[in-house]
Parts: sequence; C-alpha cells; structure tokens
Amino acid sequence: MNTIVIPTAQNIELEYPQAGIGARALATLIDVAVLIGYFTILRIFDYSFNASNELTYTFFIPPMIYSLLCESLFNGQTLGKFIMRTRVISLDGASPTFSQYIMRWLLKLLDLWILWGLVGLVTMVINKNGQRLGDIIAGTTVIKLKLVTHFGDTIFMETSEDYQVVFPQIRNLSDRDVSILKEVLDAGLKSSNPEILEKLSRKVQEVAGIETKMRAAVFLETVLLDYNHLYGGE
Repeated sequence: MNTIVIPTAQNIELEYPQAGIGARALATLIDVAVLIGYFTILRIFDYSFNASNELTYTFFIPPMIYSLLCESLFNGQTLGKFIMRTRVISLDGASPTFSQYIMRWLLKLLDLWILWGLVGLVTMVINKNGQRLGDIIAGTTVIKLKLVTHFGDTIFMETSEDYQVVFPQIRNLSDRDVSILKEVLDAGLKSSNPEILEKLSRKVQEVAGIETKMRAAVFLETVLLDYNHLYGGE
C-alpha cells in the first residue's frame, strides 16, 4: 500500500494511504450522478427550453467547472470524494494551489472522458503514486482519509497548561532527535529492555547537556513532555 506523509504544525507527521482506483471510480460516479440530477432538475422546470440561447448556455457552466469549484473551495473534495473519504493533495503533503487544481481540471477530459476513462485508468495503474495524467502534471495525488500513522506512533503528548518544564535544555535537541527518542523509548518499553533505555538516556543527556539521577524511562518520558509543552503549540 503506497502512502503519503503529511506534516502538521505540531511537528507531527501523519501518514495516509493513497486512494485506490475503486474508491476514485466510485467518487467519480457519485459526482456524475450529481450532474445528472442537475440536468434533470433543469428539464423538470423546463429552463433550457424557455430561456434564450445565451441564458441556456450559462446553465452548462456549473457542471463544466463542478470539480474545479468544489476542490478549490472544499479542501480538495467534491461531493463524491467527501462521501468516499478521499481528498486531492500535493505530493509534498500540502494543500494544492489553485493553479494545481486548474491543471487537474483541464486534463480531466483527457483522463476520464476519452476512451471511457482508459487513459486515466492506465496511468494510475502504472504510476507508483496512483496518479492520473492530470495529477502527474499538477504534482498532486488523491489520498484516503484514513490514518496509517496514529497519534500513539508520533512524538505527540498532551500537557496541561500549568505544566512546568523540567529540562529547558531540550531546546538543544532537534525534531529528528526527539522523533528517534520516541521510537527507541517505545521499543525499549515494549521489550522491557532497560539497557536500551539507559543508553538512550545517557545519549540524550550528553547531547542536551543535562545531568539527572532520574530513572531512564522516567527521564525520557519527561523530556518528551517538556518538548511537547514547549513546541507542541507552534
């Protein structure tokens, strides 16, 4: 399963799976049903027959820009994508720019409506990022809004507002240092291996310039709490 990592403002990286062909196809069918419903309503009220030719043409504008309008206004989602819990996103994990949405939209005709969608289907099958041609040109892909990474797998730890930082020296640690600390701490606790924790504790103290007689596990958890309290709200 291919995934894409999305960084957050709290120095947390969340991993999402890329949307499969089935989910994307169903989302497209839902959107087509929406457009069919739109034209059905027009026919019921006989707008297209009683209006002038110029006005009639304007009724075709909303379905033409439906996907572009929805994705740019609703954070990468049409109604079909919302129901299927999928979303358009840049390959770097950021929300796409309007120009990226336009590029996807312009190439949608080639991807989905020529040869019954064969162009887009073949492109998604052979592309490792699950991209249709429009996605490749725009630098986007579609993800499934189902986390692969859970908060328990990240460095995120909640602290109370009145929490007092024990080791302000942790400012000497980088985000990468703290991420490794969390991974090794979890491994040490799960394996009940005190030697791993002792080695990590000594290393952290050395890098951060800390001296303490705390037990290794307690010290490392305190460092994580300090870090989250200092930087979690950034």
